[in-house]
Amino acid sequence: MTNQAIAERLVALLREGKFTNVYDELFHDDAHHIEPQSQFFSDVKGVEAIKVKDATMSEHITGIESMEVGDAIVASKHIAIHYKLKAILKDGNFMSLDEIIIYEINDGKIISEQFFY
Repeated sequence: MTNQAIAERLVALLREGKFTNVYDELFHDDAHHIEPQSQFFSDVKGVEAIKVKDATMSEHITGIESMEVGDAIVASKHIAIHYKLKAILKDGNFMSLDEIIIYEINDGKIISEQFFY
């Protein structure tokens, strides 16, 4: 799969909210999640551990007010996507994310994702 094809599939799945499909279809088993700003999930290794991270975060969300996934910017080994989310948390508070996600590609699979917000 070309980087452009990966980018198009990634954006389509994200826009549909099919995050597990993203990991199952596009990520390498040994992928690396990097989010230095997070006190809980700053450095997660392995696609199964990344899925657990997402499930743990989702447990605190009761609803999505809005989600925007920008068009992908594709470079030789990287894909960049602008991502915005407004969610309602179980405690009644709101969470807003406005971030850029950089994905690194190697041999047709995503080997890392890094979040900047």
